[in-house]
Amino acid sequence: MQEDKFDRRHFLKAGGVSALGTRMALAGSPALAQESAPSTPSHEKGFPQLATITRYSPQKLAFAASTQYQGVVITVDRFFNPKLTDSQIDQILKTARQANLRIISIECMNPNHISSDPAKRREAIADFIQHLELGHRLGCKFVGTFSGGMAGVSMEDQAKAFAEVFNEHYLPVCEKLDITMGWENYPCDTNFATVPGAWEKIFDLVPSRRLGLEFDPSHLVRQYIDYVQAAWDFRERILSVHAKDTEIIEPVLQEVGIHGQGWWRYRIPGQGLIDWPKFINVLLQANYSGGIAVEHEDPFWDEPPSNNSPEFPQARKDGFILASRFLRMFLPGHLSG
Repeated sequence: MQEDKFDRRHFLKAGGVSALGTRMALAGSPALAQESAPSTPSHEKGFPQLATITRYSPQKLAFAASTQYQGVVITVDRFFNPKLTDSQIDQILKTARQANLRIISIECMNPNHISSDPAKRREAIADFIQHLELGHRLGCKFVGTFSGGMAGVSMEDQAKAFAEVFNEHYLPVCEKLDITMGWENYPCDTNFATVPGAWEKIFDLVPSRRLGLEFDPSHLVRQYIDYVQAAWDFRERILSVHAKDTEIIEPVLQEVGIHGQGWWRYRIPGQGLIDWPKFINVLLQANYSGGIAVEHEDPFWDEPPSNNSPEFPQARKDGFILASRFLRMFLPGHLSG
């Protein structure tokens, strides 16, 4: 009797559906779910890439490589921005190659794309286009940002404003540069689109897959939103992933309630409430092969200020090392001893 042959990725994909739970079973049988899974994005082939989110320095890239990260996501700052010269870009890319790392994407959270002030909105749009161009110069296929915010304006009207800005201003640039963009779902005043209801409104108005989510499950945990279901429902629009955990401190929550302070905190992956095998299986089932970038905001594994020097302090290094060891248990790829 001839045996069917399955490689490791197909095994994980098939197992992923059963791990998603009863709610996802409603979407269909494992076979149907696998047939309906979106194809691998054209800009990335292969497995998800484990990365760190960091400010740029050669030392930080070398550290990431030494701890078996495959890439970095670089946050823009006053030293790393669109003003970089071609020679500086060449040196950065050379440093990444020498470390055997990819610069997977960059993060630009400052522009308020839908500012109520027309002049500030035009300035924000022009600024972000420069960052899309910077991402392209660095060989990235994704640039992360926030959705923007308008005080006192309904979610529906903000979604219309953001969709209009993207369709009119950013989409032509993304198509020209062959790049994508998306927003992180971090709740703040300049980022209205942090919940599935807002995502649905935006995507109804933006059919282009050049716009998607920079999905961070930790922000959904502290809002008591089912992050696994949300990832499954929007799996075709996930273009980037942040890996950060959330701890809920129940005794404090019982004292202060959800509108109080100190009842939740961010942790490195594996030290909070997120079920990482289940969440990653959603990504594998969707053929996701972009970056899974550890966003280290865990005070237990840090010595602030830790991002202001070329080298990480040892405590922060330890946090990244533990996160890498933990997440690599659930990510398919070529394994070494």
